[in-house]
Amino acid sequence: MVAILIVAFDGLQPSQIDPHRMPVLSKFADAGVRFSHNHSVFPSVTRTNAATIVTGVTPGKHGLTANKSIFPEYSDNQVVDALHPKLSEINQLTEGELLFVPTIGEVIREHDLQWVSVVGGTSGNAYVQHPNAAENGHVVIHSEFTNPPIHFDKVKSQYGDWPSKKAPAADLVRRTADVAIGYALAELNPDVLMVWFPEPDTSQHAFGVDSPEARSMIELADRELGRILKRVSQLGYEPNVFIVSDHGYLTIDSVVDVDKELSAGGFNIGSEENSVVTAENGGSVLFYVPGADRELSSRLLRWLSLQRWVGSIATDIPNDGTAQFATLNDIGMRGPRAPLIVVTMRSSASGEVAPLARLGAATGGTVGQGSHGGGSSAELHNTLIVRGPSFKSDYRSKIPSGNIDIAPTILHLFDIPVPGHFDGRVLTEALQHTDIETVNNSHSLMYESRKSKTGAVTKAQYLHAEYMCQFG
Repeated sequence: MVAILIVAFDGLQPSQIDPHRMPVLSKFADAGVRFSHNHSVFPSVTRTNAATIVTGVTPGKHGLTANKSIFPEYSDNQVVDALHPKLSEINQLTEGELLFVPTIGEVIREHDLQWVSVVGGTSGNAYVQHPNAAENGHVVIHSEFTNPPIHFDKVKSQYGDWPSKKAPAADLVRRTADVAIGYALAELNPDVLMVWFPEPDTSQHAFGVDSPEARSMIELADRELGRILKRVSQLGYEPNVFIVSDHGYLTIDSVVDVDKELSAGGFNIGSEENSVVTAENGGSVLFYVPGADRELSSRLLRWLSLQRWVGSIATDIPNDGTAQFATLNDIGMRGPRAPLIVVTMRSSASGEVAPLARLGAATGGTVGQGSHGGGSSAELHNTLIVRGPSFKSDYRSKIPSGNIDIAPTILHLFDIPVPGHFDGRVLTEALQHTDIETVNNSHSLMYESRKSKTGAVTKAQYLHAEYMCQFG
């Protein structure tokens, strides 16, 4: 029986939820809890946030630091695009430790509970939700693979080939719901079911934030959510439901060729010694220096601090004191797979109301298209709505929350002790019979601001052990 249902709308901003385009979700939210100050982790990319949703920890701690990054166990100079089957290869290489900490699926398996994912997004997003699903008797379903593989042919025989991912991804949205309803619910009987729609992310990348195509896909995904909720109800289930998105968005106003800029600045680009390796993630860039040459690293840091396309910088490199940067720990990146330097791309207010509130530079795409990955509030502000027998009704929480809080809250709902390594917290304020004043008084929000040499302000926000970054 489904006790927990998680439905993700990739890239959905809270401002895009209204009764006209999303009547199902709007009505659902009115009878549940809306979180007004919910955030992704940095970088605001899908696969990193998917890993945080299922682990309850920061990227540095779970090890999937970005969509594109370096895994030193695999190579210290080759950037990996975190997709299947490469992630499976790294998981085997690390003996099941692609992620450094257990996922929700691994934790609930110890209590004889079943996890199932049906993912219409990227293969990397699907894989990181439960890399060791097969070993735990659980199931992850994606158009390119299933974990374990036995389910791939079963799904194909029932539904045929999966639609290709093209923008708009209407067919893929429908198929994701079909498989969730007709296979996951009908045949697998999960205790936790996670369904991930690829829209509006696919269309906002291709056509622009809140473009007509994106609005059409938001409306379609809302209808498919309605189908899933209806079927769950018909089966007699009354689950606690989490409606989430992984990140927000901004609109590209300029595209920067980072490697070209580095070459013009006198740096060698490549995997050799005395070179700089870049991992571009839309609104942010991770920098690595093979061999960790101290002089080269310091020169790179000084050079980056002078570039107009750089918004903010985080690094653990000591500097001469003339500039102050955020540390990798400030942005939740410190860990065995951390880069040497992280920068956000420059962004600014657009003069429009949300969801078109911000413009910025990006490492790819086209001017006018949507982008994310950076540290602006527009990219980090995302959707979280909960409803169910354990939650309050018709309530709006103003207490800061994040993707990092979903895993501990799910464990709490199962009455499973939250592991001590978690960075997230239980969303106590949303639970039935909770004294809101007590919650407000017990959660302090601390701000730290640092002014960099370039004049950019970096701000780290902490809610207990939770990290929520808005630097840029």
